[in-house]
Amino acid sequence: MLEEQLIQAAGFRNIGPQDAPTGFQLRVRSPYYRGLWGSLIEKPTVTVDGEEFAGDDIRWTLPTGDYSFAQLQASSDARWPMDVPAVLTVPKAGGLARGIHDVTLELRLRMSYIPEELQPSIWTANRTVVIVK
Repeated sequence: MLEEQLIQAAGFRNIGPQDAPTGFQLRVRSPYYRGLWGSLIEKPTVTVDGEEFAGDDIRWTLPTGDYSFAQLQASSDARWPMDVPAVLTVPKAGGLARGIHDVTLELRLRMSYIPEELQPSIWTANRTVVIVK
């Protein structure tokens, strides 16, 4: 079940070997009630404890597959449904320290039926989450 907040509390974790993490993941709920095609997602900005991570380096896991940002932009079949969280994988040597982190996500989305001059729609979320291991 998805939480109402954009950044989900479950799924915030380091990835890679426990003694040498290669990055971290967070789960994100689609803010758009219809779901979105991957090519309509613009580069996200993830900030953890004041450290900003580039959208080009963030990988997206959607029900249709795992994508680099460039692959997501070029795809014709990547879809982010409203009721399934996307998993964003952010590279960071050593991962994040165990404990409490302040996470901010800026998500820019384009809607196919809204005039280009009114795009993108921007959602910003901030959440305090915990890395357990």
